[in-house]
Amino acid sequence: MPEEKLLDAFSKAVKGGVQIVQIWNAAGNLPEDTLRVGNEIYSKVSEAGIPLIVNNDMELAKRLGASGVHFDLQTSADDARKFLGTNAIVGYTCGKDQALVRKTEKLGADYISFCAVFPSPSVQSCEIVPLESIRQAKENVSIPVFASGGITRGNAHLVLEAGADGLAIASSILRAEDPETEARAFRQIIDQYLPGRQ
Repeated sequence: MPEEKLLDAFSKAVKGGVQIVQIWNAAGNLPEDTLRVGNEIYSKVSEAGIPLIVNNDMELAKRLGASGVHFDLQTSADDARKFLGTNAIVGYTCGKDQALVRKTEKLGADYISFCAVFPSPSVQSCEIVPLESIRQAKENVSIPVFASGGITRGNAHLVLEAGADGLAIASSILRAEDPETEARAFRQIIDQYLPGRQ
C-alpha cells in the first residue's frame, strides 16, 4: 500500500479498537523507509497506549522502542530479552506441528500465533493450519494462542470457537473501505465470543 494510505488506515484501525500492533517489512523496503514508517506507527500506538511488536527484527524493535518481537522460532526468548529488556514481549509463529507448539513454551514465549488458518492475501509463505491445531495447542501450552491469515468477519467466529485467545488481522482491516468500522466489527465479534476480555 502507498505509505500515506497505509498510515491513514492504520490510524483508523487503532481508533476502531485494535489492541496490539505488529509490523514487518514484508515488501523488503529500504531500512530507512521501514524505520521512518515504524516511527510513525510507534508514535500512534504510544498515544493509544497499545503495544508495538516487530516481526523478526530485534534491531528495528530496539531502535523503535517497541514492546517486543515476534519470531519464526529461530531465536530464543531469553536472547531477545537480553537484547530488548527483561519485560519484552516475545511471540512465535507456529505451523501445525504440535511439537513446535510445545517447544515455544520452553523457549520462553509469551504467546504463539498460527499462520495461516485461511488463505491470505497478506502472507503467501505460511502453510494452511487446520483449526483443530488451535484446539490441540490449547491443550498443550498454557500461554495465549492467537491465529492469523485470511480471517474475515465471516469466519472469525470459527477461529474463536476453536479456542483462540485473539485474532491477528491485516488485510481485512487495512484494505477495508472504512478500517475503523471494520476493526470495531471485529472487536464486537471478539467480545461476543470472549466476554470479559479487555
